[in-house]
Amino acid sequence: MTPGAAETATADRRFLIGACGSVGILNLHEYLLALRSRTSGEVRVLLTESAARFVRPSVLQLFCDQVICSGSEPGIGSSHVELAEWATEFAVLPASANTLGQVANGLSPNLLTCTILAFSKPVRFFPNMNLDMWQKPAVQRNIAALRADGHIVEEPVQQHAYKAGARNFSQSAVLPAPAMVAKLLADGTGLRPACVPDPERTPP
Repeated sequence: MTPGAAETATADRRFLIGACGSVGILNLHEYLLALRSRTSGEVRVLLTESAARFVRPSVLQLFCDQVICSGSEPGIGSSHVELAEWATEFAVLPASANTLGQVANGLSPNLLTCTILAFSKPVRFFPNMNLDMWQKPAVQRNIAALRADGHIVEEPVQQHAYKAGARNFSQSAVLPAPAMVAKLLADGTGLRPACVPDPERTPP
């Protein structure tokens, strides 16, 4: 593929990034910048209500084409059906244990989960939670169910990271580095092989 053809192909892709209420969202702007550096396609961000309490939508708006918030009055093109039909690529970054469990069990209590159910292709999830939660059998059952349904659940990176609720540091399952995530999204490459330390990732 020639450079011009590659640019046209990426411009035709439309990225919908769902974000949950997790401390990992504090660095979401870095991931949006990394993605924008690899593709000229349109990028929209869909926040859960809890995610919007972690970071102001007006700040994220600086790094993407549109921010949609669950719980707000729907605007043009922001219903779950319209968003699902608009997107060619859909990722949830960060994905909380709560949202993973809801989607694994076919529940749709908010705009993000409704849009996931309405999306016709696999969704790519990037989990972010403390390591104790990640290793719970119930969470792993939900991960297995999502993968069995055809979704892509990326393995998180095991790292000493900040826990916002406890206000201390502990071993956590965190997002891979922005450059890695952007490559996975832009190139459409497959699963990371294991939950291993990532030397490029620094604690939030």
